[in-house]
Amino acid sequence: MENEKFYQEIIETKPKEYGKKTIILLLLIGFIIGIGFGLGVDQLLKDYQGGNQVAYATGTTGSDIIPSQVSSISPVVPIAKKVSPSIVAIETKSAGRDFFGQRFESKGTGSGIIIDNQGHIVTNNHVVKGAQNLTVILKDGTKLDAVLVGRDERSDLAVIKVEKSDLIVAELGDSSKLEVGELAVAIGSPMSTEFAGSVTAGIISGIDRKVALGDKTMTLIQTDAAINPGNSGGALVNGEGKVIGINTVKFAQSAVEGMGFAIPINEAKPIIEELIKNKKIVRPYLGIQGITVTKDDAEVYDLPQGVYIHEVAPFSGAEQAGLKRGEVITKVNGTRVYTIEELINIISKSKVGDILKLEVYDQYNKARTVSVKLKGSTSD
Repeated sequence: MENEKFYQEIIETKPKEYGKKTIILLLLIGFIIGIGFGLGVDQLLKDYQGGNQVAYATGTTGSDIIPSQVSSISPVVPIAKKVSPSIVAIETKSAGRDFFGQRFESKGTGSGIIIDNQGHIVTNNHVVKGAQNLTVILKDGTKLDAVLVGRDERSDLAVIKVEKSDLIVAELGDSSKLEVGELAVAIGSPMSTEFAGSVTAGIISGIDRKVALGDKTMTLIQTDAAINPGNSGGALVNGEGKVIGINTVKFAQSAVEGMGFAIPINEAKPIIEELIKNKKIVRPYLGIQGITVTKDDAEVYDLPQGVYIHEVAPFSGAEQAGLKRGEVITKVNGTRVYTIEELINIISKSKVGDILKLEVYDQYNKARTVSVKLKGSTSD
């Protein structure tokens, strides 16, 4: 046994021996899998390289998977198509003389909304105030001469009119139903008529915002849809393509972005109707200029809290009732009044001819009751 010293005991696991049929079957399965994998990769590369992008809505089982084409159409598109024909650009011209007596002509631009088929267009008072010539530019570029129907400085609203009857009228919505976060679309002519019909979109950022503008405070809709100079008088529209506000102002500060404001259409409607009917807005007024006496003021100057009468207007109801500078109004019709805003609110809810009973204190802190008949006043 000469070869025994070369013997090595090695434990080996030998491959199982398959028959010919089994080998053929395995080769066939491998071939099918290879083709399927190749086709899948090829389709994946096609999709990745610019083929149709597909989103899948997954159901409860694999058989419920349904391909759905992703839409690239913005919801703003149909809104713009519906409303844009009802929005116009407004060019204004006025002439004057400078400090040296030289004549000059100033030009301005704004926007407006077609509100009926008689040619009435609503815009902002500050767009048309002082203008001697008004020109309306329709969406198709048609230029029309316009005349001022009426304007109201307090609400910053005005109505102008063109002689054309086949205009496309904007649909007005209900601003009382607005919710913060819903879609808002602004349409107008920012910067100049060159950009007439510009559309910007955002959301309703806030409602019932108190915004101080000069000597008045307005309750406005806040939006982050871009509102720029020239957009004034244009439309703020909801997701249904209905006008819910009239663009009027934005915060123009370097530290502020996306804070534009619009007059709620529900507040504008009755003013627009009265301007068309009577050419002006007549409001009740008391006939004083007043300031609020705060709690601190009352302690320092030994006065009651209320409204300090700084000035009495000549021929007003206040003058005729005997109100005097230096007196403090503390009650109106038995209701305690602490601020000038509260007094203005009571007067605004009254009518021309109403009589208000005021409790007032003189400089000696002596109280008396005065009856004042409200007269009518326009803000122009």
